[in-house]
Amino acid sequence: MTDTPAIEVNLYIDVEKDNDLEQTAQLIEERLGQLEMVKEVEAVPEKARFTGLEVVAAIGVTVLVVRGSRELIEELRKLIPQLKGLMSEIKGLKNAFVEVGDKRIPVSEVNEETLQQLEATTKP
Repeated sequence: MTDTPAIEVNLYIDVEKDNDLEQTAQLIEERLGQLEMVKEVEAVPEKARFTGLEVVAAIGVTVLVVRGSRELIEELRKLIPQLKGLMSEIKGLKNAFVEVGDKRIPVSEVNEETLQQLEATTKP
């Protein structure tokens, strides 16, 4: 049996401080795990941090995206809208960021250039 190649995409999601982080992380895992392109997903609550004005809770998410015969960029183009939908479907999610190199870019600002950069950072 051959192992399906996959790439790792790291996400960070800010959550309203009153949310149950464990339950929210589980919802994120379940929702992303249903996507055909997702091989594996792990969502883990992170320690609260100060943004200068408020305390923000966050969940770190690692998604292994199946890399099949299609170009990686095509898979990423499909994943980003799913993440945007996730933000409106799960109560209490505030902001989502995708890690591109050493930068965190808001999912709402991801564009073709960002996708190209993300693809470049995930190539072996």
